[in-house]
Amino acid sequence: MAKTILIVELVMGATLVAGMLLARAGKFRAHGACQSLVIILNLAPITLFMLPAFRKGIAPGLPSHLGDRFYAVTTAHAVLGATAELLGLYIVLVAGTSLLPQGLRFSNYKRWMRTELVLWWLVIAFGVGAYWVWNVSSPAVTPPAAAATPAAAEKAPAKTVTINISNFAFDPKDLQIEAGTTVIWKNTVGRHTVTADDASFDSPIMAPGEEFKRTFDRPGTVKYFCNLHGAAGGQKMAGTVTVK
Repeated sequence: MAKTILIVELVMGATLVAGMLLARAGKFRAHGACQSLVIILNLAPITLFMLPAFRKGIAPGLPSHLGDRFYAVTTAHAVLGATAELLGLYIVLVAGTSLLPQGLRFSNYKRWMRTELVLWWLVIAFGVGAYWVWNVSSPAVTPPAAAATPAAAEKAPAKTVTINISNFAFDPKDLQIEAGTTVIWKNTVGRHTVTADDASFDSPIMAPGEEFKRTFDRPGTVKYFCNLHGAAGGQKMAGTVTVK
C-alpha cells in the first residue's frame, strides 16, 4: 500500500506540472479542472491511509522520538502534506467558487499556484524519504554467533523459536510450538510491530536489528499482525502462533 501511495503522489505531482503548462498555453478552464481534481482526489489517500498510519505509528512517539529519522522525516512529510492540501483547497475555493468573502480572496493567482506547486514537490521529496525509512531502511547486520560454552548452554532458554520479519511478512507466517516455548520476532528491514489480535501483547515499533519476545504457556491459536502494515483478522502483514 505504501508503494502505491508513493506512486499516486508522484502522478499527482506530475499532473500539477501538466496543469501549470495548460495555464501557460492559455487553456485556463482545463488548467483549473486539472489542478482542482488533484487537490480533491488527494483527500482520499490522506483520510484512508496516511492519517490512520500516522496516528498508529508516529503520533504515540511524539515529541520524544523526533531525534529518530523515522519519526522526524515522517512528521515533516505529514506537516508539509497537510499544509499543501489546505493551501490547495484554499486556492480551489478562491479560484473556482464565490464562497469566500472578499477579505479572504486574492488576485495574484500565479504566486499562490507556484507556491503550491513547489510545496507539493517538497512534500513528495519527504514522501520518498518517509517511504525509505518505513520500508527500505538498511537491514541490520547480525554479528556471527559466538561458540556456546557449557555454562552459557545451561543458561540458554530450553525452548526458543525465531520468526524473522522482512519483506512485509513474518517468516514463518504460521507457527506451531509446544507450550512453554519463547517466540522471538527479529526485525531485519523497515519498521514493524508485533501486535496480538486480542491485545494480549503489543511490541514497540521495532527498528532493523531489534527484537520482541513472548513466551506462550497456554494451548490455543494466537493471531497477531504488524500495527503499521497489517490489521487484525489476518489482513495483510499478519501471522499466527498455535500452541499445542
